[in-house]
Amino acid sequence: MRHHAQVSIAPRTNAALGFAQMLPRDQHLFTKEQLFERMCMALGGRASEALTFNRVTSGAQDDLRKVTRIAYSMVKQFGMAPGIGPISFPEAQEGLMDIGRRPFSQGLQQMMDHEARLLVAKAYRHTENVLQENLDKLQALANALLEKEVINYEDIEALIGPPPHGPKKMIAPQRWIDAQREKQDSGEEEAAEEARQPPL
Repeated sequence: MRHHAQVSIAPRTNAALGFAQMLPRDQHLFTKEQLFERMCMALGGRASEALTFNRVTSGAQDDLRKVTRIAYSMVKQFGMAPGIGPISFPEAQEGLMDIGRRPFSQGLQQMMDHEARLLVAKAYRHTENVLQENLDKLQALANALLEKEVINYEDIEALIGPPPHGPKKMIAPQRWIDAQREKQDSGEEEAAEEARQPPL
């Protein structure tokens, strides 16, 4: 399972209202279980929002897009849906309705849609169950984020305990924050410089 290196509720310039910074991993092959865990991880925000406030917002849009992409990849490309079998179709480009040339029937498309929905529903139920069993830890993390805005790996480990599969490598959170700010400042300076240039 992947582990967060840093979690923040500080908004980012790309309109995200908070984010989780992951440790980079040089991994190109994933098992069905690992992909399922990624779906659960991405659904954590939506599920915790529903459990805590008994309502949901549009804040999980990007997470839901990732979950949908993983589910359809498992079904249509990785051959991980028992109801569909070990077949693989090319990934369709987002926003393009190339129905006339798709290499499968309407009936098979409906079956794949059904399998993808089942995967997402299963992942959401699992995520919800995990959160319900650990509401005290969820509340502890929420309180820490409200107090500090940014928490790192050591903070998370102190709040909810060490990961079950051993300690993970850590990053320096302040160094990462400074790098992000420098990147943002650099981008703003470049934009200002371009604005000062006379039109051709």
